[in-house]
Amino acid sequence: MDFAFTEEQRAFREELRSWLRQNLPESWKQTHGARVEETAGHEYRREWERKLFEAGYAAMHWPKEYGGRGLTVYHSLIVSEELGRAGAPEPFNTSGLETAGPLLMANGSDEQKRTLLPRIPAVQDIWCQGFTEPEAGSDLAAVRTSARRQGDGWLINGRKIWTSHAHEADWCILLARSDSEAKTAKAMTVFAVPMSTKGVTVRPLAQLNGKTDFNEVLFEDVLIPGDSNIGPVNDGWRVATLSVARERALIRLYRQALFQNEFEHIYRVAMNTERRGRPLSEDSNFRQQAADIYALLRIFRAQNLRVISRVDAGETIGSEASFLRLLWTEMRQKIGHLGLEVLGSEAAFEGAESSGNGRFQNTYFVSRADTIFAGTSQIQRNIIAERVLGLPR
Repeated sequence: MDFAFTEEQRAFREELRSWLRQNLPESWKQTHGARVEETAGHEYRREWERKLFEAGYAAMHWPKEYGGRGLTVYHSLIVSEELGRAGAPEPFNTSGLETAGPLLMANGSDEQKRTLLPRIPAVQDIWCQGFTEPEAGSDLAAVRTSARRQGDGWLINGRKIWTSHAHEADWCILLARSDSEAKTAKAMTVFAVPMSTKGVTVRPLAQLNGKTDFNEVLFEDVLIPGDSNIGPVNDGWRVATLSVARERALIRLYRQALFQNEFEHIYRVAMNTERRGRPLSEDSNFRQQAADIYALLRIFRAQNLRVISRVDAGETIGSEASFLRLLWTEMRQKIGHLGLEVLGSEAAFEGAESSGNGRFQNTYFVSRADTIFAGTSQIQRNIIAERVLGLPR
């Protein structure tokens, strides 16, 4: 593949950099969002995403009729890279833009596409993903939430867990078992469920860091219209697994530049830090960890470009997306660990006067869960071994 960007794409990158210099809030520049997000919450990020949309920097490769710019997936990569490079607020409606949107475009009815898609990049609707259950984490085939026909509609009963932003979402992409007689994965269907429907209860789950991004969602006799299914009935396994593969491949493009940003910050601090009378830059342990992370960052970007070139060519992304997920989750843990080692107590402080701004402490804590949710590292390795490398089970 050709790693070079076109002249037009390079000009687009410069245009975006200029816009970010003029529009990124000064308070966010100073703290990388540590203090602002704490006080303003998710509404701050939601407003920022609206501002990006109004400026024409959202859903770059979506068709114009669905609220996008009708450009290429490379333009989406450039936006993600520059947002991460600038330390801008992390995307808020990721489930809408990078899971629900592509899923609806590939499998939704004409009516669903017309009414639901344009509202996603405009941040008029926030989406959450109702896949994981208490007894169906990495194994989606074990989903128990049921959907059975009742009159002209569907009656939903079940329980979802670890549902990000469900307490703020307007819609849920729900995976449910639509054939109670069949026990295979093919007996499931994907639905679009309004979160305001009677019988939907959201219970935020308090984490040790005080945040409540994750939720338990109960569906108790939730009646939805008969045309709420996304894709054919009982074809939910194909719809959901393709969605998960694409999510693993593209949803962390923002992270690529953000990780580079964080690593460079750690490295700059290390160059001006002494431990036991010696420059930290001469410590063999630090040098080995830094070299390891730098190499992984280069591999990560190369692999992202490789996957994007395939998406741009219209190819389907399958099990190989697990490699990208495995790479970024474990790399993030390495960055969080090195950040704490280099910054020491500074990593816990917030505010512009601190070299760490608290974000490396947060990175370290959050990264512990990264290798668990949406398929553990062990599951990802099994997928790579069996489905990509063709090794025996």
